[in-house]
Order: sequence, then structure tokens, then C-alpha cells
Amino acid sequence: MKLKHSAYLVVAISLALFGCVDKTSSGAAGVKNIDVKVEGRKIVVSEEYAVVKADIGTIMWNLPPDGSHVFPRDGIVIDPGNFSPCAPTKGGKSFTCVKRGHRLGHYKYIVNVNDGSNPLAPLPLPPLDPWINNE
Repeated sequence: MKLKHSAYLVVAISLALFGCVDKTSSGAAGVKNIDVKVEGRKIVVSEEYAVVKADIGTIMWNLPPDGSHVFPRDGIVIDPGNFSPCAPTKGGKSFTCVKRGHRLGHYKYIVNVNDGSNPLAPLPLPPLDPWINNE
């Protein structure tokens, strides 16, 4: 009799586990890459309106690795602060901001780039002010 109850219990647990939905993570949140370059004395981004979906957790702005320009500490300034922490990475050739949650909206931001070939007198370029759209 005990064996019969044990068999029923094993079958019930097996069926319950077989019916469970696989909830494994799909991995870390994605990265949105935005190319930044300097043409003449003007900063240009690859996307004037960068669309960021819920599956994006980090935005990374990238300067050409072989160029002389670098991001300063305030390389990207996003209003009203839905993205932090933000910091230059890869020796100033990239700038990374982590998204704090996913609040829908349009976020104005400023891009600052310095000429790294003359570190003692980095005359800043006029900043650029594109948008991030959280959709």
C-alpha cells in the first residue's frame, strides 16, 4: 500500500514538473550603440533621435578609436537623470550610461567631446543636444 502511494506521489510530482514553464533568463539587457564623430568642428551622432526599447539596459556612445577626440567626465549629460551611472570608458573613446528602469518618454541629452591631442588645452567643441526616446 505504501509503495502504491509513493508511486502516485512520484507520478504527481513528475507531471507537475513537466508542466512547469521554463523561466530561464534570456540574458543580460542589451546595449544601444550610438556612433559619435567630429566633422570639422561639429559633433555628429548617428541617431538624432535614439530609440531605446525596454530590453536595452545600457547606452554606449562611441568615438572612432583612431581619432584624437575623447569624451570628458561630462561627455554625456542626460536630463532628467533616468540614466546613471554615466562615465567615459575605453580610455575616453566611449561613454556608457546605465538605464535606471524603463520610464517612457523623450529625454534631451548633451554630447561633449574634447580634442585629446592637446591635453593641456582641450578647447571644447560646441556641444550637441540630440534626444533619447524610451519606447
